[in-house]
Amino acid sequence: MTYSIIARDAATGAFGVAAQSHWFNVAQPVAWVRFGVGAVASQASADPSYGWRGLALMAEGVDPGTALHDLSEADEGREHRQVAIMNAAGVVAARTGDLCIAHAGHITGDGWSVQGNLLATPSVVETMAAGYEASRGPLIERMLAALEAAERAGGDLRGRQSAVIRIVSGPASSGSGLDEGVDLRVCDHEDPLGEMRRLVSVDEAYRELGRGHAAVEDNRPADALAHFGAAVESGHEDELQFWRAIGLVSLGRLDDATDVLGSLVAHRPMYAELLERVAVVDPVARDLRDALDR
Repeated sequence: MTYSIIARDAATGAFGVAAQSHWFNVAQPVAWVRFGVGAVASQASADPSYGWRGLALMAEGVDPGTALHDLSEADEGREHRQVAIMNAAGVVAARTGDLCIAHAGHITGDGWSVQGNLLATPSVVETMAAGYEASRGPLIERMLAALEAAERAGGDLRGRQSAVIRIVSGPASSGSGLDEGVDLRVCDHEDPLGEMRRLVSVDEAYRELGRGHAAVEDNRPADALAHFGAAVESGHEDELQFWRAIGLVSLGRLDDATDVLGSLVAHRPMYAELLERVAVVDPVARDLRDALDR
């Protein structure tokens, strides 16, 4: 009833799980991840305990293959389950029970596993694997590309309803807190992967804004301007423009900040009130307010 991927980025050590299904809030039963431990996808006649118990076993040092074997052997319904488990090092184990509804199967690779059941065609899993292998870029983009490839091949026989991407950072992350994990969910939507792609874009825009303000604090003005520009290029949110204006003041670009906020206030007067309230606690915002009032 679901197709999913668990994967690890060898360059950064980040890893996660992503899925799409014609089922409300696929994240709840299927997608499990824990920083420094691993990821689990538990689906078909899903037993969520494979998720939390699998993570607990790996946290104790049990390898994914042994964890999956032990969990399956203790489960009388194991032939109705489809489970993939991966530890933080990218070691993968997967199992598709004999009684999972056709078309069902899984493919594992170096640091990844794709799996699905009740699929429209037998080629969905193969296409998902090929889509992941052919993709480039950040892990979130590669995982989403795999899901989109699966959907183009037919996806879930029943259609589509929900999607999830959950990723935790690895040891080679920035350490800034700005790239530390993703948890995006589409619980009920006519085009869950289309909506997920929109959310991924919005999420990245807000991360760029955060990187911009971090660059301001680190006295890297050129980097700050680049990040602020990338944030607002998405065109997603007026909110991004407001906080970009605050950042521009911190960079000594008061005229640019007043231009940005003046345009914003002209079509959404609420931001003038927001600036007044922020100015009570933030001297940078006070400078911007005073400049607008002149």
